[in-house]
Order: sequence, then C-alpha cells, then structure tokens
Amino acid sequence: MRAVLRRSEGRRQRGIVRYAGLTLDPVTRAVAIEGRPVAVSSMEFALLQRLADQPDRVYTKHELLRDVWGYLAEGRTRTVDTHACRLRRKLDAASTRRWVINVRGVGYRLTEGD
Repeated sequence: MRAVLRRSEGRRQRGIVRYAGLTLDPVTRAVAIEGRPVAVSSMEFALLQRLADQPDRVYTKHELLRDVWGYLAEGRTRTVDTHACRLRRKLDAASTRRWVINVRGVGYRLTEGD
C-alpha cells in the first residue's frame, strides 16, 4: 500500500480546473467562461485541458501532437493549428479575452488575456 501511495504522490489531481474565468470540468467535459457554457469538440477539449495544465507554459506543436493526439512523429500535419484555430474562435466569441495564443515558430499557450 505504501508503494502505491508513493507512486501517486507526484500525480496532479484531476478535478475542475479554473483559470482567470475559464472553467474546465474533465468529468463532464464541460467548458465555461465566466459561467457561460462553451460548446467544444472532444479534441478541442483535450487540447484546452493540456494547455490549462500549465497556462503560462508554451507547448511545442510536437508536445501537443504527442500528448493530445498520440502521434510519435511530428510529420507535416496541421492538426494542432486547425484545432487551435477552431478552439480560439469558440473561446474568443464567448469572451473579450484572447485565450489561445500562438507563439510564432514554437507552439501554443493559454493566457488570461490583457
């Protein structure tokens, strides 16, 4: 039992994530901004959840492809860009803030806006 507890110590608790008015519920896969629900697809939710794990961190496209989509090699796919663009449109329509930021030449991060 001690070994199981020791292994679980470093794991982050997976509950409701709140960041600057953005709320993510991994159990119901619901997203809300300032209490207003935002409809997102399954992959958009997974991308948003990954970005919300460390909101100030810039995630490279390779990391997102590996962690969200399970790709082992980066290749020449625009999957991350396409999903980030759709997610950005949905979140920005529900708020005055810009939530998903593209860091040119590197990847994406989640920000609380100006």
